[in-house]
Amino acid sequence: MLETSTSEHGVIIRLQPNRSATWAQTKFLMWSFAIFVSSIATAWAFVGAWVVLPFAGAEVSALILIMYLVSRATYQWQSIELTEEQIKVENSKRAAVTFLRSATHLYFYEDVSHGRLPRLVFKTTSHMYEIGDFLNETDKAELLKLLQNHGVIVCKNKWW
Repeated sequence: MLETSTSEHGVIIRLQPNRSATWAQTKFLMWSFAIFVSSIATAWAFVGAWVVLPFAGAEVSALILIMYLVSRATYQWQSIELTEEQIKVENSKRAAVTFLRSATHLYFYEDVSHGRLPRLVFKTTSHMYEIGDFLNETDKAELLKLLQNHGVIVCKNKWW
């Protein structure tokens, strides 16, 4: 997801992954699944198949861990500030990278053989920094057009 705003210095583009569920909805789903699996495992334990309980607990624990990690990954973001002199990229881990605009190019790598998503990389002679690695293909194409419209020089590995 892309959000664009203007400031007194230039343009700010905020990048976030698309999120299908909020943290509250994810917690509700985890609790629902835990209650459902626990009720089935408890019923089998009363019948005498008590060996089901540890496996049900492991299943619920694994699902909760995976859902937590996926949900946490959807809350990352990047912010790109374009001014006349520089390009500043900041991410959710509070790391910031600043490039001189005159010495920076945006490289757009399309993978033609393996069907991977395209990559957007800011490059200078000594540094490179990938942006929007968590975006889907449509959002990456929109970001590419947005950066081109704001005067960022784009180089592509595929000219046809």
